Amino acid sequence: MTGANPSGVLGRRILLIAPRVPPYGGMSLQAELLHDLMRQDGVSITFLAANHPFPERMQFLENLRGLRPLLRSALFSWRLWRMSRQVEVVHVQACSGLYFFLVVCPAVCISRLRGKRVILNYHGGLADRFLRRYGYGARPFFRMADVVTAPSKFLVEVITRRMAVPVQLVFNIVVYSRFRYRQRRPLAPKMLVTRHLEKLYDIESILRAFREVQTRYPEASLRIAGTGSQESYLRKLVTSWNLRNVLFLGYVSHRDLPAIYDQCDILLNASRADNFPGSLVEAAAAGLVVISTGVGGIPDIFENGTSALLVAPGDWEGLASAALRALESPALASALTQKALDQCRQYDWKNVRRLLYPVYGFDPSQGETVSPSVGIATVESGGQ
Repeated sequence: MTGANPSGVLGRRILLIAPRVPPYGGMSLQAELLHDLMRQDGVSITFLAANHPFPERMQFLENLRGLRPLLRSALFSWRLWRMSRQVEVVHVQACSGLYFFLVVCPAVCISRLRGKRVILNYHGGLADRFLRRYGYGARPFFRMADVVTAPSKFLVEVITRRMAVPVQLVFNIVVYSRFRYRQRRPLAPKMLVTRHLEKLYDIESILRAFREVQTRYPEASLRIAGTGSQESYLRKLVTSWNLRNVLFLGYVSHRDLPAIYDQCDILLNASRADNFPGSLVEAAAAGLVVISTGVGGIPDIFENGTSALLVAPGDWEGLASAALRALESPALASALTQKALDQCRQYDWKNVRRLLYPVYGFDPSQGETVSPSVGIATVESGGQ
């Protein structure tokens, strides 16, 4: 499919709105992948950063902390007004929090005023809480969008229930060609976590689980790829608990992660809320055993006991027990990684593009204009 030129069929030009990396985050990385892969397909796509810095002559505005978010929103809106003249479709990457009201709302309004087709692509494991609290303010903008998409069945259900709009399932992207799958024989206690060091991702539970594993496997190691507000606290825990072989890698470029995966055997994830954590799917693509909390959309990606080992949030003992179980059962570890590889292939670009392109109004396999509902799993709206 790669190399097809669907934009040549319709002449449609797309404007993609999302935060630009850095900082790294799932939504930013997905936008970066989407932009690059669509350009490789010959699609005319332009990127507008939602977090674009102030121009040099306006840097003094950085000091106005109380007003800075509003000023950034005004500057973003002005850029969008200018850039939207040149496109037919505006694809807005959306998430919860202040970002929704300062970026998503003006993006939807301006795009509709310009007469553009609006795709609202929603991300975020905290969507249910956000839409429960602020749904009255968010609902009009969901309804103004031509198409609402989400990357997981979990989010499709949440948005459908809270916003009473039809939601189309378009998975997040994993580029399998960037990862080298290999089976670990035998599985070694070489562990990895690749999340921001924030309370939401509960790295403390991972350290507690690792401490338990290290009592059985003194040579066990843990690599922590990521930065965040809890880094100092977590480093103190490592010292006070006398944990050995714990390495804080700090910020790791997404392009450097495949080499990190290749050096490890088990991926640990303890997030307390989540949607579609790409790092878990990437780990599966590289052949790591995935051990995670089963929150949000994670059970839609992995089947507990078949393609991953899932535990309740906050259950560090469960994480430790699952890691020991995988280490002590080579047959289980091998079966988990093979099944995870098979299940996660649906997130490869060649498959995701079949779901995504009809949202824009063209079919990359046929080179024809199609109804936006073709080839996309849709859940019709229900009650609140």
